[in-house]
Amino acid sequence: MSRFAISLVLALAVVVIGGPSSASAATPPTVRVGTSPTLSVIGAGFKPRGLVTLQLGGTDFSRRVTVHTGARGGFTHRFPSIERCAPNFVIARAPNGVGARVPVVWFVTECPPPPPLQPGVAGA
Repeated sequence: MSRFAISLVLALAVVVIGGPSSASAATPPTVRVGTSPTLSVIGAGFKPRGLVTLQLGGTDFSRRVTVHTGARGGFTHRFPSIERCAPNFVIARAPNGVGARVPVVWFVTECPPPPPLQPGVAGA
């Protein structure tokens, strides 16, 4: 056998067996906020049919709930009593410690603070 043929056989064996990239190729989990007026948290990339703990908090509230992921490792959980921009943080974490959080940049770009009051106008 030539060197090329041996190299080709070894390369095919690595591909068929799965090679070293099988664990590292998995995409990390993600979590984001939905587009509805009330808060909905959407996650993907977690263990299929597993559990994920959602932790979120805002100025005057804190919530912690456990949700089940679907067959593809995703979930959607709605918080009908919480407005979309009310939380300051949203974290999703699996029991094995793998997790994701909504980036702070999302809160800054999607939920800007209200404009300042005009001089001489009292707040409510």
